[in-house]
Amino acid sequence: MPRPGDRRPLICDCAITLLADGGARALTHGAIDRAAGLPKGSTSYYFRTRDALISATVERIRAHSRDAMNNAEPIGEISVDAAAVFIAEQLAAFTGVRRPDALAVFALLPEVRENDSLRTELGSCLFSLNRATALLEVLGSSTPREDAADLIAFLSGMLFDTFFGMRSRAVGGVRPASDSVEQMLRQMISTSR
Repeated sequence: MPRPGDRRPLICDCAITLLADGGARALTHGAIDRAAGLPKGSTSYYFRTRDALISATVERIRAHSRDAMNNAEPIGEISVDAAAVFIAEQLAAFTGVRRPDALAVFALLPEVRENDSLRTELGSCLFSLNRATALLEVLGSSTPREDAADLIAFLSGMLFDTFFGMRSRAVGGVRPASDSVEQMLRQMISTSR
């Protein structure tokens, strides 16, 4: 929970918006100060380096992801069908209210390429390995952690495709997201038995 008067959440939210709208080049300390209506030098006061700013921004995206999951309607009966629909709804949020988070992550990919720590942070800020593991365990996977890592890789690819691939163009011959997720879940569970 931010302290009263703490500008870090505002700074990070402005960073997300700048990244989503203008890519990594738009992310500067001065641009954030202007976008947030803060005095010049405010962002630098809180985040001295670009890496510190990126790390805090990624953590803010992770907090948004946590909040989205915590505020989502719970799955009633846990089944492959219900899980697939739930996951597809979460993916759909990235084309709506969570669009800036997803675009910010894509914009940061080249920025973190050479930094193992930031790359790891960025790679895990949209989807939770622990939650995916718990879900796959309940669904009957014999290797839930490994399957969860594969599921997250699959979902990351679907998200990319939603913005930049075939799903972005709404061409024919593309399955609904829930069908694709269901097929992936069923394959994971069937190979576990």
